[in-house]
Amino acid sequence: MLLKFLFKPREPQFALGDDIKLRYLGPSDAEAFRTHIHELHFEDFRDRFNGLVSDYWLDKYIERSLAEAIVIGAFADNHLVAVAELHTGGRIAAGQGESAFSVASDWRHKGLGTMLLKVLLRAASENDVATIIVETGAQNQAMKALARRFGARMQFGGEQSTGRINVADGLRLAARKLENRNFPAPPFPVEETPAIAASLT
Repeated sequence: MLLKFLFKPREPQFALGDDIKLRYLGPSDAEAFRTHIHELHFEDFRDRFNGLVSDYWLDKYIERSLAEAIVIGAFADNHLVAVAELHTGGRIAAGQGESAFSVASDWRHKGLGTMLLKVLLRAASENDVATIIVETGAQNQAMKALARRFGARMQFGGEQSTGRINVADGLRLAARKLENRNFPAPPFPVEETPAIAASLT
């Protein structure tokens, strides 16, 4: 699926309040992404990947995500503190996208997850993704609550929880819940655009 926003005019990054700026991430952001992941506390790292992963696996994951997926970063004073990802293609059914979120441990419970999911919903809508799949560990209460806030019905299987967010319904809920905070989709880094989205294996 060719990402439609590749053809939108590039604009400077924009500020969300006084503290946070959002923008799409590209391959040149790999080191910042890696640092962000390594700064997560043990429990948050485990929740993000539903277990532990090697540095080699993580480097390959970051490389492919930044090249193939929609990846949005939240920065505080130029430091990456949260990331939202949307993966499509490959084994993922047409019209669906698999999401992933990570929020720096010291920035949890400050609304960053809600902010990023709203932006991800808008990006999904603009790229013909009708359903966002949320997969998380059964112990990740914060992620399950966030998904439910935007209409997901979580199902449990073993140590996994899976939910699906209808993008149109999620955007309506976002507009109602956050009507006084309108976060437009962020622009791409200058001189970088992602390739056609594909799944990770």
